[in-house]
Amino acid sequence: MIRPDCARLVVVPMKDPSRAKTRLGEVLDPSRRARLAVTLFKLTLQRLGRAQGAVTHGFDIATVTASPAIARLARDAGIAVIDERSADGLNAAVTLAADWAALRGYASLGVLPGDLAAPTLGDLLRLLDRPAAPDLAVVCASADGGTNALILPLPARMRFRYGQGSFRAHLAEAGAAGLHTLAPALGSLRHDVDRREDLLGFSLLHHAPMTVEARP
Repeated sequence: MIRPDCARLVVVPMKDPSRAKTRLGEVLDPSRRARLAVTLFKLTLQRLGRAQGAVTHGFDIATVTASPAIARLARDAGIAVIDERSADGLNAAVTLAADWAALRGYASLGVLPGDLAAPTLGDLLRLLDRPAAPDLAVVCASADGGTNALILPLPARMRFRYGQGSFRAHLAEAGAAGLHTLAPALGSLRHDVDRREDLLGFSLLHHAPMTVEARP
């Protein structure tokens, strides 16, 4: 049973840290990539927690993951865990999360990646502090044309199309499902940490210099 003021579930999909950040394989070894993934996930949960305490329209937070380590971190932080071991890939995992949320009475689903570089409280509030609307999808683009934030009504009427070019694909899916669409320009949600230049910017921003070197 959900709280009456929390009609939305915000889900953070998360891989096992040992399999995360593979695009940084040329500059970080596996153990450092895993530590980075966990750090980004924790920061995302912390920032969502701050937004959760500041909104007028409440929301709950969950992660969808197949990783026992991430599940332990989430539960320790008081975050719900959706087991995705039966899912194959991100689109299937988010579909599973949407079904899980709908079965529990949520009217809206939000999806945020666990590797945003520096989402601000203001942008998170602009994204999330809105009533659940039965006919509106909100899609925020990443800098490379992906999707770094998505809100949709439940039960889900559109397919998830994460992958290259997913921002336009999600807008098209929402339109085909008869949903109105909104694409707010939220600058701090455009950037995740997937490439060498992202890593350098993240390290400087958080005053935690991280040496990156080409690996043999």
